[in-house]
Amino acid sequence: MERYTYEITFTRLDGQPDETQQYTDEGFARECFRLFDEPDSAELYSRIRLTRHDWETGTDEVLETLEF
Repeated sequence: MERYTYEITFTRLDGQPDETQQYTDEGFARECFRLFDEPDSAELYSRIRLTRHDWETGTDEVLETLEF
């Protein structure tokens, strides 16, 4: 099992539950996160956040955030 997993969380404007995408590779997670750094994302989301979960310690760390 990987020590770290990466999660992109999408906070929706329409009040529906947050959407999430999970990855095991940080580089790929950051690449996917950057795809949403564009004006159209503001039409659907108020925030998109990339976090890293450390399975050894059980902690989460915010790596990047987009606020719209």
